[in-house]
Amino acid sequence: MPHSTSPLDAVPARETPGVPRLLSAAVRLAGALPATRSTLGVVRGRHQSDRQRAGALRARLAERGVHSTELSPLPEPGERGGTYGLPVRGVGLLLHTPGVRPEQAMRAAALWRLPLLTERPEGAAGGEPGALGGRRSAVIGIHLADRGYELALHRVGLVSLRPDPGPARLILDNEKITMPGGRPLCVTVTGSGLLEVRGDSFGMRRVRRLRFERASGAHRLDLDGTPVREVRAPLRMAAEPGRLHLLYP
Repeated sequence: MPHSTSPLDAVPARETPGVPRLLSAAVRLAGALPATRSTLGVVRGRHQSDRQRAGALRARLAERGVHSTELSPLPEPGERGGTYGLPVRGVGLLLHTPGVRPEQAMRAAALWRLPLLTERPEGAAGGEPGALGGRRSAVIGIHLADRGYELALHRVGLVSLRPDPGPARLILDNEKITMPGGRPLCVTVTGSGLLEVRGDSFGMRRVRRLRFERASGAHRLDLDGTPVREVRAPLRMAAEPGRLHLLYP
């Protein structure tokens, strides 16, 4: 759950492009949040410099009367217990801290099911001065056999770790497909909220859900191009439309 909100050490706030605009929008949004969710979550990285930036940002929010707490980009072991992926108690909005990579902040927002206030995407048209823009995006939710949960913003890969695996079986919506076990499986999410599944043996299919039902041995799970963990069948994936909610000034 949220980290301790112990008093902050004095950290000099550096002017980073976009920070004043984000702060101004955060203060406005904080005033519109319900009383039960009036805390802002500041996304912080794992390094000391990241903690200093998060502390400086929180100090500036406090100067404006806004209560905040820190959240890690990925839930840490003590934060995972019980139901995972529900909003953090008392927090109504996440704020992207300068220094944290955008994809880390977006992943945190999707995992915690909270809107993220971040810089306007490059190339996105601006609105009226002072007006907020926003969009919702689909992500890929992966429900694992050990009841764990992982999430990908854009794509998932499954690669067998056995040198000579047997065939694997998939269920695409209700269609059963057998595919060579040694071939990687790639799953992406479309703008319309469907899974786009690609395999050498069956080409490309667009489905609502996928079940990786039976396979020989362990596979490597890659999320957005990064190897994450070993997994075993069965596991299932589904597009989760609107789970990633971005706001930008």
